[in-house]
Amino acid sequence: MMAKAVRSVTLAAATLAMGHAPLFAQESEVKSSTATAEEAARPALPSRLDYPDAGQAFGMGWHYNGDDAAPALAFKSLQSDNRFWTMACMKQPDGTVRISNVIAAAPKEMIGGDRFGFTVRVDDGRSIGVLARMMPNGAAEKLSYSPQFFLPGSHDLLTAMAQGQRAFVNLNGHKFSVHLTGSGDALKSFLAACQ
Repeated sequence: MMAKAVRSVTLAAATLAMGHAPLFAQESEVKSSTATAEEAARPALPSRLDYPDAGQAFGMGWHYNGDDAAPALAFKSLQSDNRFWTMACMKQPDGTVRISNVIAAAPKEMIGGDRFGFTVRVDDGRSIGVLARMMPNGAAEKLSYSPQFFLPGSHDLLTAMAQGQRAFVNLNGHKFSVHLTGSGDALKSFLAACQ
């Protein structure tokens, strides 16, 4: 009688476990499909076909000007005065620092004074939004307008650029990329000089 009762309890426990097994399997399937959906939502590295290399044809690289009075960083060609992205340190009277950024690009349908937002994605990280204004540059006889924007020295974009391999920029439909090889040390030196 006792053996029969133990067998009944064992059989009931096995039936109960089998009855719940599909539930556990379904739960793990849901978890794995959720992880897959999250992975699918993560941005893929943008294509170089969609974001052509802005400095490749000119052999551009990141160069830090160690002038203590006016530290500057530029993505430029050493063989000419051709600059594509320039950063300048602007120390404010209250002790804070603003980094002026100028990109020599012509976003579509923009004229002098226009304000617009654009995005920069470093490698496969999150897209970082920036607000710029089309500002004049050059001499009066060769006046042109370029996007200019200001960032605090601790901005996420600067940190990402110092650690990344490539920045993908979408300036109002004008898409390009810049390599960040060598930018880490140059940007760190520049930001340290801006303190």
